[in-house]
Amino acid sequence: MDDDLNELEQVLRDRAAEVPHIQDVPPTMLGRARRRVARNAVASVLGAVLIVAGASAGVANLGLLHGSGGTIPVHSGSVAPPSTGCAASDLQGRVSLEGAMGSVEGSIDLTNVGGATCILTGRPAVSISDAQGNEVRVQVTASEPQWKVNTAPQPQGWPVVSLQPGSAASVRVRWSNACPQLSGPVSWKIDLGNGAGTLDPSSADASFVPPCNGPTEPSTLEVGPFEPSAGG
Repeated sequence: MDDDLNELEQVLRDRAAEVPHIQDVPPTMLGRARRRVARNAVASVLGAVLIVAGASAGVANLGLLHGSGGTIPVHSGSVAPPSTGCAASDLQGRVSLEGAMGSVEGSIDLTNVGGATCILTGRPAVSISDAQGNEVRVQVTASEPQWKVNTAPQPQGWPVVSLQPGSAASVRVRWSNACPQLSGPVSWKIDLGNGAGTLDPSSADASFVPPCNGPTEPSTLEVGPFEPSAGG
């Protein structure tokens, strides 16, 4: 048995020795492998170029949108700069009043005398002082704008009032029951609010004083919001 196994082992060794060792890759196979490697390399390079180009374009567009300061640039002449709130120094005021059934009513008109468009919004604070400079005690109440009292169409853009240079806004006012009865001219003051300052819109028409019809009743002052002036 051992002899048979030894003989079989020898036959297997002899057959194994007859199998040739392939030390070199056939030229055709090598050529195909080289072409495949070249194609893969070119594809990789092109892919990398496209990625870099896309990233560069994205960064460039981001820079155009945000600029160096992180904001969208406004090209000169294409978009007007935003309007800012009117300051007291931008405006010239005038009170126009007339008597009406135990009261005086009218408007405070504010004309933009500055060099740029500005805006007014909300309701100002209005006060009245007597001839000695003492503030008159009045009970201030909010009233409707004049356009609504007149049942006129709502002005475009209201409640924001945009004032170009030379245009005017107005505030409807109505003063009733000046008790105790005042003598002599009075002066008016309007506070624009939001730290925009105050101005004196007093004029000859501001000297009207309503009668004291109810000594035990408070003096009242109705003040409307800013609205475009009917006169411009």
